[in-house]
Amino acid sequence: MYIGIASNDDARQPDAKDKLKEAFAAAKLTAEIEVYPNAVHGWCVPDMPEQNGKPIYNKPDAERAWAKLVALYKAALA
Repeated sequence: MYIGIASNDDARQPDAKDKLKEAFAAAKLTAEIEVYPNAVHGWCVPDMPEQNGKPIYNKPDAERAWAKLVALYKAALA
């Protein structure tokens, strides 16, 4: 599993990532969970509307997250 978390989502529930890590470990499943410090909820979607006059889409972080997800799919489906 790969889970990318936006900074504002992490700020709302800072312990969620730790609970997820514990749950995956307990189930003996591999998972990468990371917080994107420069991203806000919805950052991977290019046509997201602006929020408070600022863009939500974050191209560098989105490309990084999508690359990690695609790599995971390729490895799992090979």
